[in-house]
Amino acid sequence: MKDNLIKKFLKFSYGSWAGLILGLLTTMVTTRILPPDAFGQFSMFDLFLKVGMILTVFGTDQAFIRFFYEEEPEKRGALLYNSLRVPILTTVLMIVITLIFYKPITNFMIGDADFSFAIVFIIGIIAQLLFRYAQLVIRMQQKGNLYSLLQILQRVFNLLFIFIVFFIIGSSFKVLVFSKVMTFIILVVVGIYFGRQFWNPKNLKVKNVKHSQSEVIRFGTPFVFTIFITWLLESFDKIAIRQWADFDELGLYAAAMRLVALVMVLRQTFSTFWTPVAYEKFENKPDDRDFFRYISTAVAFVMFLVAILSIAGKDIIVILLGGEYKEAASIMPFLVFMPIFYTISETTVMGINFYKKTQWHLVIAGIACGVNILGNWLLVPEFGAIGASFSTAFSYIIFFSLRTQISLKYFKVKYPLFKIYFMVLVVMAYAVYSILITDFWVNILMAIVPLIILIVVFYKDLVYIFQNRKELLG
Repeated sequence: MKDNLIKKFLKFSYGSWAGLILGLLTTMVTTRILPPDAFGQFSMFDLFLKVGMILTVFGTDQAFIRFFYEEEPEKRGALLYNSLRVPILTTVLMIVITLIFYKPITNFMIGDADFSFAIVFIIGIIAQLLFRYAQLVIRMQQKGNLYSLLQILQRVFNLLFIFIVFFIIGSSFKVLVFSKVMTFIILVVVGIYFGRQFWNPKNLKVKNVKHSQSEVIRFGTPFVFTIFITWLLESFDKIAIRQWADFDELGLYAAAMRLVALVMVLRQTFSTFWTPVAYEKFENKPDDRDFFRYISTAVAFVMFLVAILSIAGKDIIVILLGGEYKEAASIMPFLVFMPIFYTISETTVMGINFYKKTQWHLVIAGIACGVNILGNWLLVPEFGAIGASFSTAFSYIIFFSLRTQISLKYFKVKYPLFKIYFMVLVVMAYAVYSILITDFWVNILMAIVPLIILIVVFYKDLVYIFQNRKELLG
């Protein structure tokens, strides 16, 4: 059972790691052929695409995931079409709105009222929606290798199209826009081909489907607001920079964010693996609190270690991105706090999930989002992208704290909170120092101080975990 779980995890995750390498290569290429303002314009396009996904899908993807295994195998294609009916309507509505208000929409995205760009945006919305469901069909069939292959192909095609479009139109943000949209179109064709039995139009005529369209809507609709608030928490920093700074600053910020990709992949792969393991452990041994305590301890140690090493190597950003993006090195240190604290909170939030108090997720995301908006409003006009990165870091510390404290109301675990908050102060002090210092080797050497403190703080716990690993994981 455990071997099967690990094998499935590896099948679904190797695409993320391969994609990370290809993504870093793509970033190195694009930052050398495109100036920061082009990167900034593309990041706004990408941001609007994500909003489009939330509004067009309208939570029906969550319903498809929830009902998939409850539906008879031969009727799962009909469930797919039931799940797609609302997104088709919302997509048509979004197309109409985009065409009517294309001037303010495209002006905010790229700084120019451009009807042809609005058409490209619409094509991207449609292709993105279809790709989302093409991916879900493969994922829910647990075809891990195929799922990872799609992730790798996404990076490969994107890089290939960047080269092709660059040689056709030259240095412009449209290089990234066109390559992304064309990649989506290719992947939709590939994804639908491999899941063609689900996409067969004959499924539209299937009767007596267990989960009707109305049930899909009832289940999925509540997710829209929660997902939107979460998106706002993760994205308001970019909106603030666009509003109160300029595309150059936004491009630097977006480039720095891409170089936090390693930590983001750690977050994604850990969350994928941890959730089923935590539920299984709680189901079999609900009173075993030590397991959750020491998993949290180990994850906190690893994530703080990654944070310190990431900050220490921030100046390598100049080598990876090129001279025009030198200032991005000063933005990166606080950006690591977002995936760090999200990942640690995944181990401390389980009380909310175990006892099905999921309404708290909306409250938590809402408060953290409010803190982030206020912080960006206060800091971005004065400090630009650095202010945005600090505001985002602080809002995720609040996010972690709320998740943990509310979870403890339902599931009492002696998490190492004092050690975690102490290391927050240490790493934050090092992040501030690394922004102020300009010497590469001094910054590297200064990393030794927080590393020593981290090891001293967690040493006894790590020794205990190592000595009792069989009992704790048994």
